Amino acid sequence: MIPLKDSIPSQRTPYGMYAILAMTALVFIYQLGMSNLEENIFMMVRGVVPARFTHPIWAHQVGFPGGGIFSFVTYMFLHSGWLHILGNMWMLWIFGDNVEDVMGSFRFVLFYLVCG
Repeated sequence: MIPLKDSIPSQRTPYGMYAILAMTALVFIYQLGMSNLEENIFMMVRGVVPARFTHPIWAHQVGFPGGGIFSFVTYMFLHSGWLHILGNMWMLWIFGDNVEDVMGSFRFVLFYLVCG
């Protein structure tokens, strides 16, 4: 069953959740303007490709770009299509405000980035 809303109103404005939603939406809009080749390269550089970290020499030899450690944060903002982003952002919208209420905005954003 897919939840449509929660029954617990938030006590404070969830600025952290709004920032995450906005950043994710901006990255997705940016992705929509790319060609297939550009998007594939973008996903390989900004996404986590395990071989780049477990077998870096092999990954370099076959042409995987070195995305560095930042890809462990940037991949959380990448989505492969409308259903993917709508599902993820809907769940964040429903449950994120309550978690942020308990943790506070700064700790919630930090939690999101660390647990992503």
